[in-house]
Amino acid sequence: MAARTRNRSFRILAWLGAALTAVAVLALLYELTVALQAGAWRIVPAGEIWFTLHTASLNLVQAIVQRYLHPFLWDPVIAGFLQWPLWASFGGLGIALITIFGSRRAR
Repeated sequence: MAARTRNRSFRILAWLGAALTAVAVLALLYELTVALQAGAWRIVPAGEIWFTLHTASLNLVQAIVQRYLHPFLWDPVIAGFLQWPLWASFGGLGIALITIFGSRRAR
């Protein structure tokens, strides 16, 4: 029973990794589109994409983190993460999840 639950958890984490990788590919395509329109390559931070897609949720998450968790988490940690390109951060995390929790049949 425990092995079945563990395998299910591994599959869920592998699917999460695939979803994060897919979002990373879409973010890279968005960045390429922006570069083609501008005529020059410009790294688009994750925070800018989130702000463009849904400003209210970005403000809500900031308020929740600062008020209920800890203000230190927002300013250096999450704000720093939001300055990275989305394709790099989600892509790296997604590939790591797929690598760690991917197919275990050969093992």
